[in-house]
Amino acid sequence: MPTGAGLIRRTVKAVLPAAAWRSARGLMIRTRGVGARIFMGRRVEPLSYVWGFDRGLPIHRYYLEQFLQECRSDIRGHCLEFRDDSYTSRFGGAAVTRLDLLHLDDSHSGVTIVADLTRPNDVPSDTFDCIVCTQVLHLIFEVDRAISELWRILKPGGVLLATVPHISMCDPGWHEIWRFTPEGLSTVVGRAFGADNVSVRAYGNSLTAAGELRGLVTEEFSQAALAYSDSRFAVEVCVRAVKRR
Repeated sequence: MPTGAGLIRRTVKAVLPAAAWRSARGLMIRTRGVGARIFMGRRVEPLSYVWGFDRGLPIHRYYLEQFLQECRSDIRGHCLEFRDDSYTSRFGGAAVTRLDLLHLDDSHSGVTIVADLTRPNDVPSDTFDCIVCTQVLHLIFEVDRAISELWRILKPGGVLLATVPHISMCDPGWHEIWRFTPEGLSTVVGRAFGADNVSVRAYGNSLTAAGELRGLVTEEFSQAALAYSDSRFAVEVCVRAVKRR
């Protein structure tokens, strides 16, 4: 049986018309956001130790998804994603004709390619029209080698869409090795793809970066705050790289 805040939400939703419920829900979210910001400035511990997944949509995921939405026309043909189909089908839709999932081992259902891109492997060259590589590169020590392999297995004209954290909590459980500035990501990807074939986008600002670190979530910020960009305080850094013909 629901108790506390859950019971209040269910009761309010039951007695209010749909439009009024949406307004009330928006007010509750904004009120929660005000409270979260107050705690953000007073508490030593964050509101979340899992990037906000336990509270709503993490800020870095909002920016990651914004990037993929902006680049959705690139997600087409034969695609590759890492570990699971988190975004390819969602953003590529019917334009995706085939999807392979790559992982270091076969521990995840649906994986079609078992390979380590920092070691000799059997993934054929010139295979994929698009590679969606979200939150992966910062986990790889030999990141130059991995990016060179991503270039190799793309078809000429193919596109790499990759995202990495800049300002974010570092969880030892994920064995995170690197953090990338916009310039750093552009440089390391440009070594393999050529600087002229790489465009980097930085998402976030000092306010949302502080929120990311303190465990706040997307729902606790206004659209104006989320949309404001200041690369000095980027939460998420994203790159679109093309393998020229």
